Amino acid sequence: LSIRRQRQMCIRDRKNMASEPAENIKVHLTNLTGWQIENELQGLQKLKPNDLYKFSWVAYSPNQNKTFEAVADVFYSMSTKTSAKLRVYDNEYLETLKPEESRKIKEGSALLSSVTSKNTPISAKISLQQPFILTSYVQTFPFVLEITNVGLGNPYADFSDYPPYERNKDYFRFEFQTNSTLRCDFENGELVKLSNKSKNIVCRLFVTKDEVNNYSDFYVNFTLTYTYLDKASLKIKVE
Repeated sequence: LSIRRQRQMCIRDRKNMASEPAENIKVHLTNLTGWQIENELQGLQKLKPNDLYKFSWVAYSPNQNKTFEAVADVFYSMSTKTSAKLRVYDNEYLETLKPEESRKIKEGSALLSSVTSKNTPISAKISLQQPFILTSYVQTFPFVLEITNVGLGNPYADFSDYPPYERNKDYFRFEFQTNSTLRCDFENGELVKLSNKSKNIVCRLFVTKDEVNNYSDFYVNFTLTYTYLDKASLKIKVE
């Protein structure tokens, strides 16, 4: 962006590339020392997936020929969702099958399907390779939810305001729903902090023999809610 006058519009496009909506968006133009900027902090209530919005500022440049590095803080709320279907087999049922059929099940994964929000700054996926085979009346089946900050910024506790408090950095809210009994390292609705941009949460599905007729499918839905602070930069040349 080249500026040849004292008064000029600085424009920055923001497009939501994620599969989830971004809400309570705040964009703050910073790092322009010596400038006068109108409406440095601007907001937008909601940006749906694949929608594009243009933020613009009226900026008064200083009287000098120089290139400036403008930075826009982009702060918004978002959720990452993961849904999974897990199958549990009754061992007594497996013993009635042909050896090759039983072996195929025992070599497979209990995870039948998993759908996760795409392109969100926080990713979440279920790590599970082994089958779930019920051999007693009550049994616990563990699996891991792998969470990673794949964005260029930082998540904050979902009650944060802009500018966010440093003490809320790297937190997200952990929630889940299931049609069975589920226990995880963190309680439903608890705030969880990432460590080195990642976190593994072990969850355990509690199943009783009464719930399994030969085999049964169980559903688990995880939701991670957070605010996210990203930065967009552009060079402004004053002549």
